[in-house]
Amino acid sequence: MRNNEVLYGINKEGEQCGVASLKIDDNGELHLLNKCLSSKAGTGCYVSISEDKRYLFEAVYGAGIIRMYELNTHTGEIIRLIQELAHDFPTGTHERQDHPHAHYINQTPDGKYVAVTDLGADRIVTYKFDDNGFEFYKESLFKDSDGTRHIEFHDNGKFAYVVHELSNTVSVAEYNDGKFEELERHLTIPENFDGDTKLAAVRLSHDQQFLYVSNRGHDSIAIFKVLDNGQHLELVTITESGGQFPRDFNIASSDDLLVCAHEQGDSVVTVFERNKETGKITLCDNTRVASEGVCVIF
Repeated sequence: MRNNEVLYGINKEGEQCGVASLKIDDNGELHLLNKCLSSKAGTGCYVSISEDKRYLFEAVYGAGIIRMYELNTHTGEIIRLIQELAHDFPTGTHERQDHPHAHYINQTPDGKYVAVTDLGADRIVTYKFDDNGFEFYKESLFKDSDGTRHIEFHDNGKFAYVVHELSNTVSVAEYNDGKFEELERHLTIPENFDGDTKLAAVRLSHDQQFLYVSNRGHDSIAIFKVLDNGQHLELVTITESGGQFPRDFNIASSDDLLVCAHEQGDSVVTVFERNKETGKITLCDNTRVASEGVCVIF
């Protein structure tokens, strides 16, 4: 997670787990500021910061817990672990849903809460938060064995695109005061595909006109047109990602390039030119290698 000149990342040393802060200098080089390794409950899979830059949030998939840290708003350093909270919600029936799996945590567009997806429990949980930690607020349930993974909010703050790893679907949900109500859902792979695959990343183009979702196994990126100010989606096409297991991708601020990292195979990083009018992407002859790439940030 990047905060202007500071980069936050997940860290582990021996049995101690937590996060680290790194200063980004003018040349793009990283310099360690500090670490906060205050837990033995497992390493995280997702981090984010609050809008006021006072708090850092972490989701820990394996242990099904969330963490909240206090930040120094001047230096970006991590001051302390405020709370570590375990999920105990009922889980789904899929073989990978043996217990809760917190997969994503981020502040909601209204700034009031953090939203947490739980892949094991097929739901989004919203919490109030302050200097004392988290306070449960509301929960929004999805279908059994969905495996709710990540959320991408429309800029208008009214709609969210919720992706489900196990069912390979994306839900359009109306967001209101900590609650998500599903309006429609779409497959992100061809209906006739019966191979082993699972959904990964989701991103909106910066102009909010197109939504992109990656599929690991089918090794593709599904492209949807965003309609009615975010309320509906329409599939445009599904494009090969150019590698194996596209774990994450991102779109340049100019909206003309999409970069995708692949976790398996040759671990290639592929670059696509993006048509702003149609949303379609075209693979460039400009690949690189990043071993087991799992995150792309501009």
